Amino acid sequence: MSDFFNLVSSSAGMIAFFVALAAGMFIIPFGLPGTFLQIAATLALAAATGGALMAWHWVILFLVLALMGEGIEFLSGQWGARKFGGSKQAAWGAIIGGLCGALFGGALIPIPIVGSLIASFIGTFSGAIIGQMREENSKAPNLRVGMGAVIGRAIGVGVKMFIALVIAISSVAVVMIP
Repeated sequence: MSDFFNLVSSSAGMIAFFVALAAGMFIIPFGLPGTFLQIAATLALAAATGGALMAWHWVILFLVLALMGEGIEFLSGQWGARKFGGSKQAAWGAIIGGLCGALFGGALIPIPIVGSLIASFIGTFSGAIIGQMREENSKAPNLRVGMGAVIGRAIGVGVKMFIALVIAISSVAVVMIP
């Protein structure tokens, strides 16, 4: 165990820790769970050092923040659709469309990682519009509801990125300041 502790607390281990924190922030806009990458890094550091460099209560706090960020991002498109006059069906359409876009976007838009991001916003927009059209039994799309869903989703991604920044800065402070 002491060899593992020495490896993790070595320069290479700490560089890997800091890279994982930065990578976590970088991948969030692409619809990937960057905060969980950060949690994995803090968990590995806490486990490897027995809580000497990263205390367990910090890992738990960061996990709670990450879960809040995921929840906010997940519900933000729904909130935006509702805020711009959309129905419950539009709100659910925004969620389902955003998830489908993120999951299958890479195949539809063959640009690595960015394809999923673009497709998640397109899916959020389309899902909200389709849901609203079904609710109104209309063939005319309500672009306002779709834009609201996209704005909500963008706000959700921004909040999640802010949470990732807080986790990264706090993690660095915990490790660097004894």
